[in-house]
Amino acid sequence: MALLLLTMYGSYIVAGGPLDPILLAKLTIMGVTSVGGVTALNMYLDSDVDALMKRTRRRPLPSGRLTVTEALAGIAIMLLVGVTTAAAINVYVLFTVLAGLYFDIIGYTELTKRFTPLNIFLGSIAGAMPALGGWAAGAGSIGLPGIMLAGVVFTWQPLHVWFLAYFLEDDYRMAKVPMASLYYGPRLFSVMVASSLTLMALLILAFIYLTGRGYVSAAVSLILIVLAILRVFSFASTPSRGEAFRIFKLATPVLAVVYILLPLEFLVKVYVGIPPI
Repeated sequence: MALLLLTMYGSYIVAGGPLDPILLAKLTIMGVTSVGGVTALNMYLDSDVDALMKRTRRRPLPSGRLTVTEALAGIAIMLLVGVTTAAAINVYVLFTVLAGLYFDIIGYTELTKRFTPLNIFLGSIAGAMPALGGWAAGAGSIGLPGIMLAGVVFTWQPLHVWFLAYFLEDDYRMAKVPMASLYYGPRLFSVMVASSLTLMALLILAFIYLTGRGYVSAAVSLILIVLAILRVFSFASTPSRGEAFRIFKLATPVLAVVYILLPLEFLVKVYVGIPPI
């Protein structure tokens, strides 16, 4: 949730959203309840799978800390607040919340998670919606720059998910959840991840070209992306669970730096009057 909210705030600032306390409060409430509600609904629907996996069996439903009734009540409240607050911001933000709900619950959890190793692609659309929602809240519309920033999140997710799945191979096989990193072999899925990271780099460059902002964040991001690609190809040559976990940990800063440095550059330009490099 923290990382997704970071993409939301970063996109909001870069889109020129005002630092208005009331609007930021609405954005925060919307982000926490919509992301939290969708995630909780996913956990409710996947509670049977979660009970089988060591990583997830201590979640509230499998561990018995919440009853089904309590979980459904909390989910309903969060989603209601999230949708209502999104509508209060603007119709475009509402669209991103509903799209996130659809692609995460219907596209990912119900239709693809248990049936195809490429299941994360529809789920990755859901993961990109907070960034698009942040842009929509700040700009008052959904434009090509906002779609590009959402695309950065989308293309980053294979690095994050597939290497974690490789590290937790026993869990995923026990729960019978197919993942590309387990079914396609280290070499092929590494090429797929490297290709996705390359597209991520191209989207960052395209955003800079289109908007004329974010050169420092782009430079740092590209360095981290190149480093990640080199680590991925090294893993393909000598795969191990330990290296998969280390690459998984590298994934977070690869994304976070975009949504930290890019808004910082924008704020420097707007409030300090020093144009970014």
